[in-house]
Amino acid sequence: MKDNGLIVVIIYFVVVAFLVIGEIKCIVKAVKCNWEPIGKAEIIYTASACTGIGTIVGWIDIEDK
Repeated sequence: MKDNGLIVVIIYFVVVAFLVIGEIKCIVKAVKCNWEPIGKAEIIYTASACTGIGTIVGWIDIEDK
């Protein structure tokens, strides 16, 4: 029975780590974008990082022109 508690803690840790890494990736992608003509990638990455949606968007590759 106690093994179920350990499994829940491990799953919780993996999910939180996945979300934190996604947010960091989103911020890094926003900083590395070509900001000369502000386009779709810059707006999406910046807005997502500011609102917390970057946890998901950080894992998505958006073409930067």
